[in-house]
Amino acid sequence: MTGCDAHPGAGADIGEELRALALSALDKVDPVLARLREEPTATGAETCAVCPVCAVVAAVRGERPELAARLAEHATGLVAVLRAALEEGAPDAGPPAAPPEPAPTRRVQRIHVERQASC
Repeated sequence: MTGCDAHPGAGADIGEELRALALSALDKVDPVLARLREEPTATGAETCAVCPVCAVVAAVRGERPELAARLAEHATGLVAVLRAALEEGAPDAGPPAAPPEPAPTRRVQRIHVERQASC
């Protein structure tokens, strides 16, 4: 008896547990994205407002540069799509699908080629 045989139903609900864990993680990400989506604050003239490194540093400092706000908007859309996909759940386990028909075999015709000797 191997380790897998000792607990035959142990992996049956792993999908549901992973789905619940992912939804919980998305719930934690929502407030952060909401804060970043707020109206960006004005950055000083000496502060870079374009590169991602400066945007991350500004977000850590509590500022909301425009780049971080735009990224948060797109991330919010991605989180919504992930949440919808996770909430749909696993498809119903209906009867097993019929195996696909095998592809037709390719017919090959052998052609004998005789080469003539060249000068």
